[in-house]
Amino acid sequence: MVLVAGPALAADGPYDIDGVVPDDETTEITDQFGNVKELGPLNSNTTKIGVIHDDAVPTLGETNPNAQVDLRRAWLDLEREAVTNDDWLYFAWERDKNTGSGFIAYEFMQEEAPAECAYETATQADLIADCNPWANRSDGDFMILWDQQGGSLDLYLRVWDDSTGTLLLGAAEELDDAVSQAAYSEDGFRGEAAVNLTDTIFGGSTACLAFANTIPSTVTGNSDTADYKDTILATTPPISNCETTTVTTPKDGAGGSIPAGGLSIGTGVVSVKDSAVVSLTGGTATPAGSVAFYLCKLDAPALCTTGGTSVGSTNLGGAAYPATVVSPTAYVTSAGRYCWRAEFSGDADNGIPGSSDSSMTECFTVNPVTPTLATTAGADVYLGNAVTDSATLSGAATQPADPIINLTGTAGPAAAGTITFKLYGPDDCTTLAYTSPTVAVSGNGAYNSPTPQFVPTAAGTYHWVAVYSGNLPNTNGTDHNTGCTDANEDVVVNTVPSSLTSAQKWVPNDSVTVSATAGGNLAGTVSFDLYATDDCSGTAIYSTTAAVAGASPQTVSTSNTTAVLVSGSFSWKVSYDSTNPAQQDIGPSCHETTVLTIDNGGTVSSQ
Repeated sequence: MVLVAGPALAADGPYDIDGVVPDDETTEITDQFGNVKELGPLNSNTTKIGVIHDDAVPTLGETNPNAQVDLRRAWLDLEREAVTNDDWLYFAWERDKNTGSGFIAYEFMQEEAPAECAYETATQADLIADCNPWANRSDGDFMILWDQQGGSLDLYLRVWDDSTGTLLLGAAEELDDAVSQAAYSEDGFRGEAAVNLTDTIFGGSTACLAFANTIPSTVTGNSDTADYKDTILATTPPISNCETTTVTTPKDGAGGSIPAGGLSIGTGVVSVKDSAVVSLTGGTATPAGSVAFYLCKLDAPALCTTGGTSVGSTNLGGAAYPATVVSPTAYVTSAGRYCWRAEFSGDADNGIPGSSDSSMTECFTVNPVTPTLATTAGADVYLGNAVTDSATLSGAATQPADPIINLTGTAGPAAAGTITFKLYGPDDCTTLAYTSPTVAVSGNGAYNSPTPQFVPTAAGTYHWVAVYSGNLPNTNGTDHNTGCTDANEDVVVNTVPSSLTSAQKWVPNDSVTVSATAGGNLAGTVSFDLYATDDCSGTAIYSTTAAVAGASPQTVSTSNTTAVLVSGSFSWKVSYDSTNPAQQDIGPSCHETTVLTIDNGGTVSSQ
């Protein structure tokens, strides 16, 4: 961690070494304290300061340091002084007792702690069995010791050297007030110090150096054979004279900038990339390492600080920093808000720390599409027949795939949702005549109003309206012809014109009244014959008889049912045959004639 701060005293660089512990924005490292057992080096000849790195496990055991050498917590930081560009180390401590004396020691190792020393996840039994926190010591590692006897503020530097083939701890070098400063808190429980690492450790070198494993401790002295009394065993932030920054910019699949309004989900799959610029401050080196890219789908204001879909990594290239790398292509299959995270691995061989970017500028939006719904009404009909409509959906996106972010471009299933057909009229766009059952949608294509079709009960002009529900998150809903302005969505329900053709018909019948002035009751038969002539010539078209009986007079009639449909002359021949001897017969006579004229008048229409 390297931060640039404003100038301060020469002896403390960007820090305020005034006994007010800690300075702002420093990293706190906690430790157990009080009357409890905590993890620390075993007391043996192989766990002295100068040789503990060669100790065979178990190196650690349960200890309970005295209060005067029992650390409660420590603080650590590294900042670059803005005027001189010197790197300054800050370290501070708090102990369980404010009386007594001893040595505070901070050891800085370039290599990370061994894998067996996974302090956050391993059990205490595993750490005791397998962990030697000093096992990765190497040439150039160093210790800063603070001799606190008599309230001393003296700081000493010791550097590890393997130039002889054996890793040895160099002689103690006292740090003067030009490159260091130390102070106690007023109550004596705390202390803080700052050391100019550029002048004391880095030696003005432009090569990058990093120290990944820091162990704060209390020790019995400044010699190689001093014992550890208390150690804070924890994963600590690395310190380095170099700093990298990773600044990333989301890109579309072609490498272009993403508009402020975001990208469209298109057909359901949109390709995206991330571009990372890795810069180096405080040293020189040929770019090496790689940038790993992760993509998250998140609601605002969350950022992709952890997790996400791994999109792969890209190696740094080029002759010098800053180096620009582009991620592999990721495919997004769901509309929404996405954020990238880019993690530069660092370059351990050259002491270059890693960095990452998951800032707000790494976020972008993928927007849903709004499809089109083209509709066409069925043909006009006559009243009493069904009316129909059809709709063609286009531009709908596929649904999200599972997972929604993939590296292959795999799309999800076809768009779903429903289409509803509504019919307004007759002759207005405010009266809802019919709403259809919903029609299930499966992707773009043509859809028809469902069976059974609607049969209007009134004539007039009707207007179809089609409504698509949409299928979020990728496809918005839409409709067509809500204003009844599309003539293609009009359907006319017609009525059929009627006509009347009259045809008269006549049914000729006749009646006869028979009377006699004496002779008793009437008895006999009347004969009727109808001719289609005016003189009873030809063949009769109707003949019948009727019995006469009873007191005079008696009337009898015909019961003809055969109609006459055409104009012409007609005549009746009638006679009476009496069976009463006292009364005479009446012979046939043609004394009834009729002229019939029929005029039907043609056809009359409703139009």
